[in-house]
Amino acid sequence: MRATLIDRYLGRRLAFTLLRALVALVAVFILIDLLTHRRGQIMRLDLSWTVVALYYLAYTPWVVFQVAPLCMLVATLMVVGEAAQANEVTAALAGGISLRRFSRMPLALALGFALVLFAAEETVGAYAAQQANRIKSNNFSHNSDSKREGLTWARLSNGWTCHVMKFNRVALTGEGVLMHAVREDALEHIQARRIYWDEARGQWMLEDGRWLILAPNGGTILSQRPISQLPAPFDERPELLFAMNTPPETQTAWGLASVVRHAARIGVPAQRLRVDFHTKFSQPAIAFVMVWLAIPFALRVRRGGIAIGFGASVAIAIVYLTLFSIGVTLGDAGRISPFLAAWLANLVFLAAGVTMFLKTPT
Repeated sequence: MRATLIDRYLGRRLAFTLLRALVALVAVFILIDLLTHRRGQIMRLDLSWTVVALYYLAYTPWVVFQVAPLCMLVATLMVVGEAAQANEVTAALAGGISLRRFSRMPLALALGFALVLFAAEETVGAYAAQQANRIKSNNFSHNSDSKREGLTWARLSNGWTCHVMKFNRVALTGEGVLMHAVREDALEHIQARRIYWDEARGQWMLEDGRWLILAPNGGTILSQRPISQLPAPFDERPELLFAMNTPPETQTAWGLASVVRHAARIGVPAQRLRVDFHTKFSQPAIAFVMVWLAIPFALRVRRGGIAIGFGASVAIAIVYLTLFSIGVTLGDAGRISPFLAAWLANLVFLAAGVTMFLKTPT
């Protein structure tokens, strides 16, 4: 596709307006969060501004992903609306340029923007969200992840179930370990003082305990051996064991896919996780969908400038979020498929936008 003068003109204006909208909305979002959610915690816990700055630096990518589709909508409404108000669209149509041809650059830019959002969320976004959650947990609350509490890992590989009386999720180490597995001709039982994750070996390790083989009735010890240090008899890595309770923004789509497969293998319901997986693809696509609505809407509302553009954007965003929430709720409850739950709002808005676009008088 060869870029013409009108493509370059619209592309520059749209990109510049999109950048300004992103900076403005991200700044407003962070300021509101700071004043309404974090200010009291900062003062009560006497946090340094270095910690606060690091938190919001890690928090910013997530904010960008949330406001980016709205920014794309606002930018398109403003640029196309201003072009229509200045009769630039009329001049282009009178010069033989069709509305489809006129809209080529905004649609191409929106598609590229959606792809960039997806790639960034899968790389920088997941890592930054992990860092933000870690900083928040360790500094904005008295109950940090270093607190030791009990946990259970059920249906592990090789048929094991593991109970840990006290576990530190930051250090990945626990005390008071009980493990058991039911075999056809015996019961296996492990007691250990400590379990920890050895990153170099890529293996959970047990220390100071014993491994018992019991008769099926559990009353007779068939054999036993002491444990000084021994690899735990299951293969799951920490990120998989904790992923089902981990916020989806801290995981990539491929990481969520692994969690869904693991949940299916151990027989744990994973409808919500499947919805989260498809949402990883549907959310960046909103930026492309919004342009189909913005172009015909901007051509119909030629006057009003920024006020009308921003007001229309907010109204469209509220309707979208309502429909998206309904879809996700139905998906989590198993009423509709996870794919439809994640894409329902996009499909409805895309159909409405394309219909309006095709019916726009030229």
